[in-house]
Amino acid sequence: MTTAPLPTDAGSAFITRVQITNYKSIARCDVTLGPFTVLLGLNAAGKSNFLDALRFVRDAITRGPAEAVASRVGLDNVLRRVPEPAHSCTITLDFHLPPPPGQDTPWLGRYGFTLARGSGPYAPQGWEVRHETCKLSALGSDRPPFRFEVERGQVDDPDSRRVSVLRPGSLYLPMLGGTGPYALLYSALSDMFFYDPDLAALRDARPATGSDGLDEDGGHLGAVLGLLDPWAGERVSAYAGAIVPNLTEVGPSGAPSAGDYIAARMTLTSGAGDEQFRAESMSEGTIRAVGLLTALFQPRARDGRIPLVAIEEPELALHPLAAGVLFDALTEASTSVQVLATSQSAELFDRKEADLSAIRVVTARDGVTVIGPVDEVSRSIVADGLATVGELLRSNQLEPQLPPSKLGEPAE
Repeated sequence: MTTAPLPTDAGSAFITRVQITNYKSIARCDVTLGPFTVLLGLNAAGKSNFLDALRFVRDAITRGPAEAVASRVGLDNVLRRVPEPAHSCTITLDFHLPPPPGQDTPWLGRYGFTLARGSGPYAPQGWEVRHETCKLSALGSDRPPFRFEVERGQVDDPDSRRVSVLRPGSLYLPMLGGTGPYALLYSALSDMFFYDPDLAALRDARPATGSDGLDEDGGHLGAVLGLLDPWAGERVSAYAGAIVPNLTEVGPSGAPSAGDYIAARMTLTSGAGDEQFRAESMSEGTIRAVGLLTALFQPRARDGRIPLVAIEEPELALHPLAAGVLFDALTEASTSVQVLATSQSAELFDRKEADLSAIRVVTARDGVTVIGPVDEVSRSIVADGLATVGELLRSNQLEPQLPPSKLGEPAE
């Protein structure tokens, strides 16, 4: 068995490259990611499917492939269906890991796996983990990289003889989750944060649970607001105040005990003086803005325990004029944690100084998702001041730049 070479130019982002074949509407894509990346495209282009591919990796290693597949209502809903049904899907991630405690050398690597339809002893549930591969190397080290490959349950791992055959439908990386550099990778993949807010959870005044992490549905918002460091608390209030007119401060109110603990506090300057609003009294746009900002600046994202925050449609329920403030908040947060967002908002990029390198254009062609950087024609139009990225998106003229291999076409 052979392995592909390691990436050579990983930056500060955790996930630096994503290669997907036959996952949902994505036939084939090869997407590089930076500290802040926006998947920009019209509704139903397939942006959510790209994020879900990353979530699928997290779910598969933490809960097992069988549960990850079942939570998506079976393999038929995981594999690409058009223009013809696919029989397997592959997700491969290039990554950059910060140095472990007490060391100063980062790690680079690649991890991925293939799920495929099958039958027999390797696929008792109608599908199997056909292949799994991993390679890890310390930057600048002369030591041979840590690596393993698994082919239909047969393990090839030069550094371990503990396991030679896996149970059907299992992954090998979770078994190495506490071993050497594999522990760094397992922890990072497990801690990717996919923010999917629920309005009821955001407004729920549940007391603190001892965790300093926001729930992915926005739960425990008040508790986490109370744990923000002074700088993060000031930034959340400042951005919230720029989004909501007259808002001067946001934070917890009361002690973390049942009955007097609320999710957030807002102080509005009005002619009658300052007023405080409980979370359940806030507008949907306001509470969603507070939740989003807290997700970006929460302690676990600021100190590196969360390596990536993924957010779908962060502009949801916000006034279009708030898009510029939101863009600034996402950009600033990406100095501490990798931020990956989807958007169909033209307003988010209605600015001449918008960084085109942060954009990955997503379109749908005959039901197949195509993803790539902004094409050269669009870049030229924006550079010449003839239109903004937002204006190109509104007129459906924004196209992805694809390599000659035509990665958007169905895999053979």
